[in-house]
Amino acid sequence: MEGLTATRPLPSPQLLQRKAADHRRTSSPWPGAFFPAGQFAAMILKMNFRGIFLAKCLVVLFSCVKGSADEDPKVYGIQNSSVFLNIPDFKVEKQQEITWLKNSIHLTKGKGSNVKYYKDRKKYEMFTNGTLKIDCLVEEDSGNYKVIVYNGMGSLQVEKNLLLSIQEIVSKPEIKWICSQKLIKVICEVKQKNKPALYLLQNNTMLSVNGPIYTNGTWKIEYPPKARILTAKFQCEVKNDVSKRTDDQEIKCSDDETPMQIQQVDDELKYRELPQSLVHAP
Repeated sequence: MEGLTATRPLPSPQLLQRKAADHRRTSSPWPGAFFPAGQFAAMILKMNFRGIFLAKCLVVLFSCVKGSADEDPKVYGIQNSSVFLNIPDFKVEKQQEITWLKNSIHLTKGKGSNVKYYKDRKKYEMFTNGTLKIDCLVEEDSGNYKVIVYNGMGSLQVEKNLLLSIQEIVSKPEIKWICSQKLIKVICEVKQKNKPALYLLQNNTMLSVNGPIYTNGTWKIEYPPKARILTAKFQCEVKNDVSKRTDDQEIKCSDDETPMQIQQVDDELKYRELPQSLVHAP
């Protein structure tokens, strides 16, 4: 028909939706995947949260590992004896300068056999390998000790801390018991100033008891058996980080016991010193 211009038909709504979907698919960070706007935003937030949570977990984990690795070694000494403080995990050479301090106060400083002493020469002795010997130990010798090592060029090689704890040998314990018509009680006690670890065993089995309780210079724990008649072997054990002692008794309680009869058998008590931590002669 003359005088008329042909017009292009408008695209259908379905075609427009398909083209829009194709555009979003090609511009998505995951080609070939289609996410509605709300779902895509939620996914991004979720991924960010997981990343932050993982990072926090790693920080906590590394902090825990670092804290355990940085703990200062502990050394135990016995009162009135000697202790040797070694340089942990390090071999000293002749040209290196070694300094020992206690609570930031200089004790010794030297290189090889040339050693300067800032404190009592009779109490302290430093060997050529850097080991520090302390004699005539008293409770006041407990504290933080630091060793510093420099090489011949003046560069820092080692800086280590040691925690020294001076303890007394535990006193001998005693087992006492009460046999009566109304009560049976086994008592483990030790006379000393400092609090020890006290244990009571029945036929080689550890008993669950409260305490220890401190009264008039004596630490003690008590165990009231439920049985009306008791025949068993008991062991009282007292120990700390440097020593241990025990007392063994065989206890027999029957119905014919007189009321509130306290029994104790004097017996030879066993004594044993525990090995000391990090205490070695050079």
